[in-house]
Amino acid sequence: MDVKEIVRGLFQRKMVVLLVAIVLLFVVLFNSGMFGGEDTRVRITCAGDSLTYGSGVLKTREIDSYPSQLQVKLGTSYLVSNYGLRNATASASGDLPYVESEQYKESLESKPDIVILMLGTNDTKTYNWNPEEYREGLLNLVKSYQNLEEQPVVYLMRSPYCFPIENREQAEYSVQNDIVNGELGEIISSVAEEAGINVIDLKAVTVGKEYLYTDGIHFTAEGYDLISDTVYKEIKKIVKEETK
Repeated sequence: MDVKEIVRGLFQRKMVVLLVAIVLLFVVLFNSGMFGGEDTRVRITCAGDSLTYGSGVLKTREIDSYPSQLQVKLGTSYLVSNYGLRNATASASGDLPYVESEQYKESLESKPDIVILMLGTNDTKTYNWNPEEYREGLLNLVKSYQNLEEQPVVYLMRSPYCFPIENREQAEYSVQNDIVNGELGEIISSVAEEAGINVIDLKAVTVGKEYLYTDGIHFTAEGYDLISDTVYKEIKKIVKEETK
């Protein structure tokens, strides 16, 4: 093969890649209503704390946070939005209540079809923990999404397994790992039952997988990939039920 043929082959491959990119861009813009039509995308609002925001992969969170990876897996028919707030609590008396944040306000205005809510790890910090106030705050948040005009399907995420600092009984950032791994889940299940919604159990899929963490609480890109896979499977269940 001579130089001209090699160059021609490279040029043809680049043109194919460019054409595919243009087609994908057109599909995204069309689905979003950019050409005057209706935005037909299923809107997924991810609300929560640093585990939603993408702590652990801060430099690449736009690619590696679980909402970003979920967007790729679901494709252009969906719009996944990240309203995570680092250090946020469900409790209104915590040091950074999610209900008082701009992220919460924006999540309510996002016209969601599906809401994925995960709050609790920061509530278990030694200076925040109050089980009654956590339960009340979480339930109020769930109801605020259920009461939206869009009437979205709301999921509660049971916080992932939390690993303590080596040779210590407590996790990083004053998080009480024994509460995260125990009582927190019981409260989340109780709130979900009262509100009539499903729980996505992240503890069940992260037990024994410390290698996926950066600090015992937050995840690597591979860890967030596992979370996005878990959420993806739940969302696909909805699609299957609607198409029966």
